[in-house]
Amino acid sequence: MSEGDEVFEEGNQVSVFFRDQETRTAMGIYAIVLILVTAKIFYSLALKDSYLHDEVRFEDNWELSFTEETTTLSETVLLPDGGEEDLEFSIDVSAFPEGYRIGLVNVKISYSETNQAILDDPCDSVQASITQTNYPAQWTDQNNTLNGGSNSCDDIDLTLKVYPNYNGEKYERMAHNAVVAVDEWVEDGFGIGDLSVNVQVDVQRSQVPTQDDDDDETVQIDVIVVAFKANAEKLE
Repeated sequence: MSEGDEVFEEGNQVSVFFRDQETRTAMGIYAIVLILVTAKIFYSLALKDSYLHDEVRFEDNWELSFTEETTTLSETVLLPDGGEEDLEFSIDVSAFPEGYRIGLVNVKISYSETNQAILDDPCDSVQASITQTNYPAQWTDQNNTLNGGSNSCDDIDLTLKVYPNYNGEKYERMAHNAVVAVDEWVEDGFGIGDLSVNVQVDVQRSQVPTQDDDDDETVQIDVIVVAFKANAEKLE
């Protein structure tokens, strides 16, 4: 059989194939299904693209600011030379108005030379630290100050960041509404629990042998709890 006859024969077989009623029906159904599936894919892609554009188009610019409230827990301890004390302060958000979350905790340790027998008696040495426990806070935040000391009767100031990324500063963000705008500032649980503070005293002796020396030191510990509430204002 020549090449031309082979081509004719194949064409004839195809023609016979499509003359069959069942074949034409099956192929028609297949074509319709293919068109519908293709149309659905393109429609879904177009709808998704439209949705993403609508997401951006209908967002507004909001300014986030914070209202702060503070409460202070205080303890005074008398420590002997070489003495050490671990103090626990129970912190609860119920001390603040509804809607507030705890943002950070400041600890101030203060003392003065208690020996009044002479003037210029050297200040005692005091060391203090916020002890890391399971208290829910940002213990690895680089802005924490967890340890400090003084041998000059100056206050010792410590800080522990509690709520993630909280610094009290204003900023702007895009959001659909005020509820969405403040959504990262409404998590509960941070800062609620027992905070542990360690204080140590090393009494300094007078350089005047004839003067009386004190052998203890009174230290005051103030724990200042800072809570916040986020506010959202839509910008024009």
